Amino acid sequence: MKKIILLGSMALLTLSCGSDDDDNTVDNSNPSTQNVILPVKMSVDGESMKINYDGTKILNVTSNANTGNKVIFTYDGDYISSIKFYEANVLQSSTDYAYTNNLMTSAINKEYSASGVVEYNVIHTYTHVNANQINAKRQVISANTNYTMNSVYTYSGGNLITAPGTGSGTSNGVTTTYNQTASYNYTDKNYPFRNVKGFDKIIYNGDMSDGVSYLFSNLKNNISSYKENTTYTYSGGSGSGYSAYKFTTTFSSSGYPIYESRQPTDLNGVPSPSQPEIYTYEYNN
Repeated sequence: MKKIILLGSMALLTLSCGSDDDDNTVDNSNPSTQNVILPVKMSVDGESMKINYDGTKILNVTSNANTGNKVIFTYDGDYISSIKFYEANVLQSSTDYAYTNNLMTSAINKEYSASGVVEYNVIHTYTHVNANQINAKRQVISANTNYTMNSVYTYSGGNLITAPGTGSGTSNGVTTTYNQTASYNYTDKNYPFRNVKGFDKIIYNGDMSDGVSYLFSNLKNNISSYKENTTYTYSGGSGSGYSAYKFTTTFSSSGYPIYESRQPTDLNGVPSPSQPEIYTYEYNN
């Protein structure tokens, strides 16, 4: 289970259904009896993973090659309260979620060193303005870094479509200011985890670099393309960076992705020379 898929730079996540971590490889579910479509297997660049449920509540995603590589989900009632990612049974990252009046208000991610020490925290705080706008504050805090980004998430049809933001912070004694734009386009088909209990409340934070926040979120439809551009200034000068992808997807007759190629591009949509990331899915029906 590749770390890029379940972690990533400044990533976030969280899980368990009232069970101990020692029980997370037990498949106590029968998703074939559910009347909604659920992904039960997936692969990322050839690595195969099994997805276990209790009804429509997701228990874990576990690598078939190494069961110590897994993502564990914990619920509080019908709400996902945490997601934890392990490699070789060693905790790599965790995210705890909080809710108020049926809406997510915060997500706190912790990234761990090999010795189990928290290396940095990423704190997302959300203010729900209306059905189509959320004001998002992201703070990244570590021993040498402290910066804040304030963004406005705009939605259409239940999907995040734009996320402009501004921010500033200090890293290793250097103060930097940021300006960011991000936009997302979608197909009219379904996001693979659309019917999993609790995902409809997890706010997608716009990060396409980690795979987790994209896979386990409140998206309704499958993304077709994405681009993010960031400019920054500091005492010694200025610079910019970007991230962009084009998705080529094959869908089942029910409208769920079964094969997806995620090709990095430039900001104009021209494919880069790097190899695409390949995702496949199998469903309960």
